[in-house]
Amino acid sequence: MWSRIKPKKMYLSIFLYSCVAVCLLTLVFTMFLSQRFARSAMDEMDKSNQEKMRQVVKASEFTLQKLRQFALRVYSDESIALWINTDNNDYSPLALSKAATSVREFMSSEPFIHGIYLINFNIGQIYTSDSSIYTTQDFYDPIMLDYIKGHKTPYLQYVNHEVGGKSFLALVVPAAGPNQNYHGFVAILFSKPLLNVNMLQISEEDQNKIYIEGKNKEFILGNTDPALTKEIMEMDKSAAEQNGRWNSGKETWSIQTERLPIEGWNVYHLSPISLWQAKVTKIRSEIIGSSIFLLLTLLLYLFWQSYRSLKPISDLAYQIQSKLGKKHPIVRTTKTNTEMSWIHSGFDSLVEKIEQLNLSLKSSKALVKDDFLRQWILNSKSSRPIEEFIRNQTQILRTGWFRMAVIRLESYGRFEEQFDFASRKSLRFALGNIMTEVLVNHGYAAETVDFGSDHIVALISSSTSEEDAGLAVGAMEDVKIQISRWLKLEVQAAVSSVLDVEENLQIIYTQLYDLTLLGFINHEDRVFTSEDLERYERGKDSDLDEALLKQVIHSVQLKNDKALEGYLDHLTLHMQELSYEECKLQLTHIIYSIMKSFKNYKTFQGMKSIHTFLEQFATLEEVKSWLYQEMLQIIDQHRNKNASSRKDEVAAEMIEYVRNHLHNPMLSVDDIAAHVSMSVNYARQIFKDHFHCSLSDYITNQRKSKKLMIETDWQYGENDMLTGELKLHAEPQGLVLETSAAQWVIVTEDQQSYLQAAAQDQNGETFTVRIMAPISSKSGGNPQTPVSVTIWQGTQTNQRPFFQVFGQNFYGVVQETE
Repeated sequence: MWSRIKPKKMYLSIFLYSCVAVCLLTLVFTMFLSQRFARSAMDEMDKSNQEKMRQVVKASEFTLQKLRQFALRVYSDESIALWINTDNNDYSPLALSKAATSVREFMSSEPFIHGIYLINFNIGQIYTSDSSIYTTQDFYDPIMLDYIKGHKTPYLQYVNHEVGGKSFLALVVPAAGPNQNYHGFVAILFSKPLLNVNMLQISEEDQNKIYIEGKNKEFILGNTDPALTKEIMEMDKSAAEQNGRWNSGKETWSIQTERLPIEGWNVYHLSPISLWQAKVTKIRSEIIGSSIFLLLTLLLYLFWQSYRSLKPISDLAYQIQSKLGKKHPIVRTTKTNTEMSWIHSGFDSLVEKIEQLNLSLKSSKALVKDDFLRQWILNSKSSRPIEEFIRNQTQILRTGWFRMAVIRLESYGRFEEQFDFASRKSLRFALGNIMTEVLVNHGYAAETVDFGSDHIVALISSSTSEEDAGLAVGAMEDVKIQISRWLKLEVQAAVSSVLDVEENLQIIYTQLYDLTLLGFINHEDRVFTSEDLERYERGKDSDLDEALLKQVIHSVQLKNDKALEGYLDHLTLHMQELSYEECKLQLTHIIYSIMKSFKNYKTFQGMKSIHTFLEQFATLEEVKSWLYQEMLQIIDQHRNKNASSRKDEVAAEMIEYVRNHLHNPMLSVDDIAAHVSMSVNYARQIFKDHFHCSLSDYITNQRKSKKLMIETDWQYGENDMLTGELKLHAEPQGLVLETSAAQWVIVTEDQQSYLQAAAQDQNGETFTVRIMAPISSKSGGNPQTPVSVTIWQGTQTNQRPFFQVFGQNFYGVVQETE
C-alpha cells in the first residue's frame, strides 16, 4: 500500500518524510511547552498567594499590636483614668467633661475606632464616644458588660462582638486576671470594614478571598460572603491545607493558610483557580496557533529547499538514465530502480572511463618524457630511473655532455592580456617546436620543456670543444630570429656552458633564467652566457637615492619638464647594475611614491598591482619612457588649472608675509613682490583685485592698530653730556612714561642699535623701555627715523612685553659720541 502512494521523485519523498518528522516534533514541542507553561503559571499563582498571605499576616500583626498599644494609651490617659476609677464620694461632673474631651481626641486620631466605652462599676455609669452616659441597668450593650464581668484573663485579647446587628472587633482594657479586681474599664470597638481594607488590603474588585477564624472557630475578619463563610466553617481544613486545593460547589479554590501567633487566629487565603485557568487557556491557545503558523512556514520552506536543492538531482538521474539506457549492464545489476542507483551507476561508469583515459594519457611517451625532463631539471639527483630514461629515450646524453638554454617571453603581462589560456598554451607549444627545429638544423639534438609560465627550457647535446660555444650561441640567435619571424613574439635567450650529469641543474636553470632578465635592465638584444653572470652578481646591491626621488616629484610640482628628465635619468642610471628583482623592487617603490604624491591622477587610480603592471614592459627604458610621459601629462594638467586659483594663492601668501614681517620697519611692496616671484605692479594689481585696497594702505592700517608718541627735550651740555627728558604716550594702554636722558644706554650690534632705560609712570611704577633705531653720527642724521619700541613692566626683559610697536616715526637722532 505504501509503495503505491509513495512519491517516485526523490525530492518529493524526502519532503514527505521531512513533513512527518517536523509535524511530530512540532506537536511534541507544543504539548510540552503548553503543559510546562500551565504548570509554571499555577506555581507562580501559588507563590504569589503565599507572598500575599505573608504580607497580610505581617500587616495584621503590626496593626493589631499598634491598636493594642493605642488602647493602653486610652486607658492610661489621666482624665479617663480619673473618671473610670472615681467613686460616689469623689464624683465630679468636671472629671466626666475632661474624660469626654479625651475620648473625642482619641476618636479623631485613630480611624479604625468605631466607638469607645468608659465603664465605671463603682458609680454604675457608662460613658460612650457618642457623648451619651448610661447606667449599667439601661446600657444598650449588656453583652459587653457581661463579657467584662465574666471574662477573666491576664492578656489583652481581641474578641468578636456584635451590637446593634453589626459585628465589631472589640478590645477591653485592662485585662482582669482571676486574682485582680478592677472597677473601671475601657472597651474599644474597631470597624471591621476599615480593617479589611487597610489591614488585609481587600478591595471590592479583588476576586481572592481572605478568611480569619478565631479560637472558637468563629468568623473574625475577611471578605467572604455568608454562604462561603458557612462552607469554610464546615470544611475539612486539614485536608485542604495538605492538598492546597478546596472544592466549593462549582468553584475550585487554591488555599493558603497562616496563623497569627499572638492572637491564635487562623488566616485563610482563597484564590479561584478558574480565573487563572482562563488566562492560561488563552495563552496556550496562542502558543498552539503560533506553532501551527510556524509549522506551515517550515513545511513551505522544506518544500522550497527540496525543490531547489534536490530536484536537480532527480533531473540528473533522469539524464543519466536517458544516456545510459535501461539495457546498460551496470544498471541491470542494481537491486532497486531508484534515482540514487542511477546516479551511482552513472558515476561508476564515468570514473571507469576517466581511469581508462588517465591510463591512456600516462602511456603517452611524450608526456612522460616532458614530465621526466622537468623533474630532472628541477632535481637532477632525485631519481636514478629518470636519468636512465633520459639516457635511453633521448639523444641529450649521447656525448656525455650537454648545454641548457632558456628562452623567455618579453612583456609577459601584455602577452597574458592579449591571449586567452588556450591560445597561450598553443603559442608556448609552437615556441618549443620552433626552438627544437632550429637547433636540429644547426646540428644539435635538443629536447624542450614547457614550465607553464613565461619561459621554455631546452637541453642541448653538445661537445667540449671551444668552437661549440660560439656555435651554440649562434644557434640560439637564430632561434630568436625565427620566433620573431613566425610568431611575432620578442624573446630573450641565455645558454649555459658545457654540463655533465653530475651538475646541479636546478641552480643552472635558475641562473639562466636570471640572465634572460638582463635584457630588461641593459636593453641588450643578444644571447646571454654564463660569463655575463659575473657582471650580474657584481651589481646586485645599490640603494635607491631617496633625495633624488624627491627632486623628481618636486620638479613635477614645479612643472619643470627639463629638470624632470635629468633627474629621472640620474635616478634610473644605477639600476643597470642591479639584479632584475632589485631593479623591479626599486621601480615599484618609485611608482608607489609618485602615486602617493599624485593620487588624484586617473592613471594611478586604476592601478591595482604595480609589480604585475611592470611585467608589461620589456626593458627598463620602456618603463622610464612611460613614467616620463605620465609625469609630463601631470605637469600639463597642473598648467591648465584655473588661473584664478593661482591668484588666490598669491594673495593669501602676500597677506601671510605681511603679518609675519610687520615688525620689520623696512618692509616694502618690493619685498613682498620678490617673495611671491612677481613684478611689483602685478603684485599690487592682484592684491587690489582681491581685497579692494592697495598693498601699501594695508601695511599702514596694520601698523596703525598700535600707536606710540614720543616727546623729547634732549640737549648736549658740557663734555658732550646728554641732558633733558623723554616722555612716551602708548595707546591704547593709556601709558605715560617719563625718564631722564642720563639714564639711557646706547648699545650697537651689527649696525643696529637700541636705547634702553628705566622709566616710571604717573603712579611711580617702574617700566623698562627699549628703542630700536639706526645709528647716525653726531653731526647729522634723519630727523624722522622709523623705530621699534618695546616696553616691559618691571626690570626683566626676558618676559612677555607689556607694549610693542613697530615702524613709528622718531623725532630726533640716536647718536654715537666720538
